[in-house]
Amino acid sequence: MQQIVDELTRALRTDDAGHYQRLLRQLHDQLDGAGPDELSAAIAALAPVLRTADGRYSKLAVAAAAMMDGGGSPFPLREVLPWRVVRSAAGVTAFPRAWALAAAGEPLPDRRDPRLAGPVTDRLVADAELRGESAGLARLNAWSWFGAADWAQALLAAMADREFRTVMDHWSEVNDAVQAMRGELGVFDALLGMLLVLDGEPLLVLDKASGRGFALTMSGIGDNYQLHTLLADRLSGLVPGLEPPDPAWVAAATDGTPAVPAGIVRRFRLFDGHGSYVHPDARPAGIEPLGGVRLLVLYPPLAPYSWRDGRVYPRLRPELTLDQVMDPAEARRWLARVSPAAQNDIMAPGPDSLALLAI
Repeated sequence: MQQIVDELTRALRTDDAGHYQRLLRQLHDQLDGAGPDELSAAIAALAPVLRTADGRYSKLAVAAAAMMDGGGSPFPLREVLPWRVVRSAAGVTAFPRAWALAAAGEPLPDRRDPRLAGPVTDRLVADAELRGESAGLARLNAWSWFGAADWAQALLAAMADREFRTVMDHWSEVNDAVQAMRGELGVFDALLGMLLVLDGEPLLVLDKASGRGFALTMSGIGDNYQLHTLLADRLSGLVPGLEPPDPAWVAAATDGTPAVPAGIVRRFRLFDGHGSYVHPDARPAGIEPLGGVRLLVLYPPLAPYSWRDGRVYPRLRPELTLDQVMDPAEARRWLARVSPAAQNDIMAPGPDSLALLAI
């Protein structure tokens, strides 16, 4: 694999696109038989190549993502991948205007068709030169239009690693770029969610009915569906009347097969310390802190509510540790601070609940 990476470097340096394509296929063929150490070494060797490769060679980023999926360390890419995502997002944002000037009302080219990349690039470059504008910037815009998703996919794979998230460079620039790309490409929307993942975050949980309280720490949890399942597992046996989740649900929320065809059933409804309903399809980062800490209050589920996917990011390994069962007096103090729940969700008690469930 190291030899292939070395040859890829030479192919890019000499701009030998045909040889590059052959080597890229060879690289993918060898991934299945490679161990984490070999994959990590290949990723480290690719890091400087990914920095200098122009946009025509963005599929190298997809190869790096596959290496990470196989267990290779993304750590060497902590600077280059965020930088490439920021640059490619800027190019995608600028592309429609450049295309409108060059193509006189023609629809935007299908970015999923790589055969169009060359002709589109030539067209934008020719128009930029006629206008006295930068040909290099025109190339970047065109290459970004076709390759931005590749760079985003690689960064998404890298960010599944907690160490990478801790040391990743250009965090604020990536956040700005991804926000600007919201709704443009699905992988950027997924990347936006990954940027919201919390690590080492304290979480207080209060059970309204029993008055019990718990201090936990959460990391790597992709959404509140996953948080529901993990909370039910950690608090099972500690909260009176809480039915434990099926082991298959917990596996789906951690490191098992993510999908549960029969569905994962919610064991409670969650409200924050301000009385607002915490939607299952939102994210832990959206839980409004109370007194500087994120806090949840458990309420009965009242009616079945289920979902199929245990976790939204298959490679993201969650942690939810129960640090302490609160002293009863401390739990009472916290409960006295929380606002009454505004039970206006579709699972709220009342005569209209069943009708809402049918919607």
